[in-house]
Amino acid sequence: MATYRVEDLAEKAGISVELLRSYQSKGLVPPPRHEGRAAWYDDRHLARLRLIRDLKQRGYSLRMIERAVQEESTGSRVAGPDEGPEERLTLVELAERSRVPPSLLRSLEASGVLRPRIFGDGPGYTAADVRAVRMLLSLLSGGLPMEEFMHVARVQLDAAQEVADGAVDLFMRYVREPLLRSGLSQREEAERMVASLRLMIHAATTLMTYNFQRMVLNAAHEAIEREGSKAERAALRREVVQRRIELAIPA
Repeated sequence: MATYRVEDLAEKAGISVELLRSYQSKGLVPPPRHEGRAAWYDDRHLARLRLIRDLKQRGYSLRMIERAVQEESTGSRVAGPDEGPEERLTLVELAERSRVPPSLLRSLEASGVLRPRIFGDGPGYTAADVRAVRMLLSLLSGGLPMEEFMHVARVQLDAAQEVADGAVDLFMRYVREPLLRSGLSQREEAERMVASLRLMIHAATTLMTYNFQRMVLNAAHEAIEREGSKAERAALRREVVQRRIELAIPA
């Protein structure tokens, strides 16, 4: 098993030494092994840091991460984001979790980029909104101007809304209406309707994600082949061949 000094472990995990020590002070990372005045970490510490990073990216709060780490330490299963009651967030909680001011979140919501979910007693936010806001920030931090990005996003949002409305219309006519005529009890009909809706959402989202990212990747490839330098073309080809450049789509 490999061993690391604190600086090496932090670099390998992609975090600062200060953040690593903060995790350790909160009990999220176990203490290192000491040899005299030297502190040594190993691959178990690295795995723990990667687990924490993964949970943060999935929108887990610090309290949820602490619970997940405890479950991982005792050998019990870490619950996935689709298991158990979903955490519901207010706008203020979303701002705290994503580190984006509420005023900017309201602006994103008004533009249609951020969309609260409709719950039984009103709108709210979930971990999916945290991930979406963080992804948007990563795009903007990469150099994309907000105004021009919103212009492109507006086209995509309008098209996506049309697809969503059409998909729901098909669902209501060809899935729900036959269920209503099937003679099932109201409870069984309702359960089958919800299960079919879940399948439709997952299937439609998977197909849209697949097609959109393939279109973007192919368009980028053509643009770099046409306008890029020899080094850029070679780098992109290596990336496509050697790495999973596309977002993994759940089966």
